[in-house]
Amino acid sequence: MNETQRASIERTMREIDELLAQRQGFNQAYREWRERAMAQLREELGDELVEELEQKGPRQTPINRQHRVHIFRQRLHAQQRFLQELLEREGISS
Repeated sequence: MNETQRASIERTMREIDELLAQRQGFNQAYREWRERAMAQLREELGDELVEELEQKGPRQTPINRQHRVHIFRQRLHAQQRFLQELLEREGISS
């Protein structure tokens, strides 16, 4: 893993922290972040890793808005764990 990839992963983890701390407007912020972040990660880390990242977290269909927020937050937690494990596997702990 090169410095650019490491920086990209660390940036994404910080952005996830910011999203998880957000209360108002979470749904919209998540959707905008996800679209932008996944495109950037795809460029910097490659399709295979981003596909694996996208599979993390629950996949069920939300039944209402509150459930959707809960699912999105669970996905973010799972994706953050995955990114942290990726850094640790590469011998880079943050």
